[in-house]
Amino acid sequence: MKLISNLSANLSKALSRRMHDLWRPAGPSAVAACTRSAFSEGAWVMLRAASKLYEKGLQKDQARLGKRRLKLPVPVISIGNLSTGGTGKTPLTIWMCEFLLATGYHPAVLTRGYGRRGGNPGPVPPIGDAAELSEYFGDEPVMMSAYLPAVPVWVGRDRAASGRAALAQGTVDVLILDDGFQHLALERDLDIVLLDCRSPFGNGHVLPAGPLREPPSSLKRAHAFLITHVDDNSDSAPLAGELQRLFPAIEVFACRHRFRGIGLRAGGPVLALDAFRDRRAVVFAGIGGPEGFFEDLRRAGIKTCRTFAFPDHHRYAASDLSMIFRAASEHNAGVIITTAKDWVRIPAPFRGAFTVAEIVMDLGGDREGFCNLVAGAMHRCQIKK
Repeated sequence: MKLISNLSANLSKALSRRMHDLWRPAGPSAVAACTRSAFSEGAWVMLRAASKLYEKGLQKDQARLGKRRLKLPVPVISIGNLSTGGTGKTPLTIWMCEFLLATGYHPAVLTRGYGRRGGNPGPVPPIGDAAELSEYFGDEPVMMSAYLPAVPVWVGRDRAASGRAALAQGTVDVLILDDGFQHLALERDLDIVLLDCRSPFGNGHVLPAGPLREPPSSLKRAHAFLITHVDDNSDSAPLAGELQRLFPAIEVFACRHRFRGIGLRAGGPVLALDAFRDRRAVVFAGIGGPEGFFEDLRRAGIKTCRTFAFPDHHRYAASDLSMIFRAASEHNAGVIITTAKDWVRIPAPFRGAFTVAEIVMDLGGDREGFCNLVAGAMHRCQIKK
């Protein structure tokens, strides 16, 4: 059984690498040319046929939902993206809640809780073991709850029902729709779409031939674009120019995701990166685009001697942790670093052995304009009342 399990895991990793090469080809173009070397021509034809069926079904579903959109009695801010993978929605959701709290509002987060095993909707409890809670509510909701103790995080497929429940139980006066761009059943007052400057449209194809959840033309529904993972101002210029040309009425902003230190737990105290720059590190992550996380740590000055990439939302077994510990011992690593999203999924007896790379969203020179965008949306909602 162990041999079969290992073979299955290796096959899954190999297929994942091939799909990554297909979905996100390297290249400076915003919509890179498709690279199909990892797949046979027959397999590619089947993938494209499946994408056409997916797109037709998506159009019918969106048309149906668009006729039944529900309006809740408080402002709704949607944070979403066009593609699968880690564009930085969760850091922005946390930033948005902190901004709204600082300006006197009382937000609640509405999220689906992808990968959870619990069936009943509800808020993430303030007390409980993180790994057990993430099994039931999902890793991202539990992580957000750890960083936002004053903000209720409601989990459920029906975001409108979660929103009504949140409003009925407290002083909530604004709702944050996490991963909400494709959730058309709920009306929103501000629709922010994140685009990763490193591969904003992948190979240009929708699922499963590409990483897009819907065609780029759907971006016309957005109220603002936020280009993420920008290394310097020049990185975002080509994509910003293309977006402004295609969607001249929609505002474009850019941000970088900056490491501010290493924490001993998600949402806990943070130690400066300087304390870790001379220590060898083993790094692992089970997120969308883990290679980007590894590279960001290297750029921050962390000496990574071994990295492990797991599938997004991966549930860590004892064998996974044993492999990581063994690598740390073999490479004489002084620290093992992971993401906050991974940290909450680690079983409690082992969690203390891992540290968390704390990431903050840095809007740089776009901060004032982005804050004005959010404040303006909230003000317009108040006038409508």
